[in-house]
Amino acid sequence: MTTDERIALVKSLELAPFSQMLGLKVESAHNGEAIARMAQSESLLNSGGPQAPIHGGATAALADFAACAAVWSMPETVDSATISISVNYTGPGVQTDLLARARVRRKGKRIASLTVEVTDRTGTLIADALVTYKIA
Repeated sequence: MTTDERIALVKSLELAPFSQMLGLKVESAHNGEAIARMAQSESLLNSGGPQAPIHGGATAALADFAACAAVWSMPETVDSATISISVNYTGPGVQTDLLARARVRRKGKRIASLTVEVTDRTGTLIADALVTYKIA
C-alpha cells in the first residue's frame, strides 16, 4: 500500500457514523502516531447547559479513535480491533475542542500497546489512556 493509500485509509475512519456523530477528525497520522480532534458541541456535554463538561464517554471515544488512527498509520496493519482501553480523567473539558495524541509504544505481531493524551485547546491535560489493539 502506498503512503497516499495509507493516509486515505486512516482518513476514512472519519466516515464511520459514530465518528461523524461525535465530530471526530484525524489531523495527522504517520508511522504509529496520530493526532485527532473532537470539535466542541453541546451534544457531547453532560447535563447542565453550555458550561457543563464534555461527557467522559465522548472523551474515551476520542482516545480510542486516535489510537485506531495511529495503529492504521503503520504499514503492516491490515486489520485491527480494540482489546482494552483504560482512561484516567484529570480535568473537565468545558467549552473547548479536545485534541488526542496517540502513540504506539510497543507492537508485536498481533498486539499493539498505545498511549493517548487528551488535551483542551489551551494544552491542559483532560485525560490520558492506555489502549491495547489486536492487529493483523
